[in-house]
Amino acid sequence: MRNPFAFFGLTPSLNIDAKSLRKLYLDIQRGAHPDLANLKEDASLISEEANAHYRTLSNPTTLVKSFLDVVGNFQWNENQLPTDFLMEMMDLSDAIEAMDRSNEASVRDVEQQLALYMSALDTDFQFLSTQTEPNIASLGVWYQKSQYLGRLRKNFEGIVEI
Repeated sequence: MRNPFAFFGLTPSLNIDAKSLRKLYLDIQRGAHPDLANLKEDASLISEEANAHYRTLSNPTTLVKSFLDVVGNFQWNENQLPTDFLMEMMDLSDAIEAMDRSNEASVRDVEQQLALYMSALDTDFQFLSTQTEPNIASLGVWYQKSQYLGRLRKNFEGIVEI
């Protein structure tokens, strides 16, 4: 799959105007519509690619990953998470495993802990996305934290990944 920014003719950025992106997406979808397109097979592939890239750029986590892939010299194989964060996540993971799902207070307590970490992550993203030239290492750490918290959220919700 191509670079999602290039697909829509956008400069790689964390600040993509949602309305402008939607307009570009709809324009591509109109051009790829089977009733309007001459080459129906190519139109179908373009439509599918537009769907995938639109989803990518509409989600902060996948937007950051795409940005890092396109712009950064980020080392994906390195775990760059701070030790204190990892320790907090281990505690949160233990709390998820130990929570009594039949006890509303227990579930609510863990859910509130998760919400606090997610809120902090959202705040960090807002800060990073306002920088003219975002720090690649900080974005990488943000991405890794979001992945970690996403896995814990799934564990909390009882979703088992294969």
